[in-house]
Amino acid sequence: MPAMTDPMAALISFQRELKRGTLQIQPCETDPNLFVHLDHPTGKPRFTYVRLEGKTVASMAIFALVEPIERQQCFHMGYAVAEGFRHQGRGREIAAAALRELANGFSRTPIRTFYVEAVVGVGNEASHKIAAKLLSGMPTPITDEISGEPAFQYLLKVDTREA
Repeated sequence: MPAMTDPMAALISFQRELKRGTLQIQPCETDPNLFVHLDHPTGKPRFTYVRLEGKTVASMAIFALVEPIERQQCFHMGYAVAEGFRHQGRGREIAAAALRELANGFSRTPIRTFYVEAVVGVGNEASHKIAAKLLSGMPTPITDEISGEPAFQYLLKVDTREA
């Protein structure tokens, strides 16, 4: 089986494509230092939020539409911080800022609630701290569907009227 999905690989790829000029990013509404790129790699929307240090992607949060939960849209969330920017609180900060921006964007649509989930491998302590703080202090033990490895699912129901 393959390994669990690693958002760091996405950050590296995003940085490469941004440098090549193949990606368009836009400043966000809730935070002018947060940028977003929307694409549809599997036919479903994926929102990629980044913080830049000059032209370098320092941190990233990704929200990809997955199977609904309780008939509500659900976004799988991943986040990563480039190696030179770690241990500064940037992971928690990008995840929180991106979540606010996503909720703000959906507040202008008919979508009133949606779920955000993060699936975190058992040994990823830094990601556990972020997910517990932002999504849920009561994760559910699961087996990751991609890797078959033990993981925890963190889940948050977002009300866009509170954005």
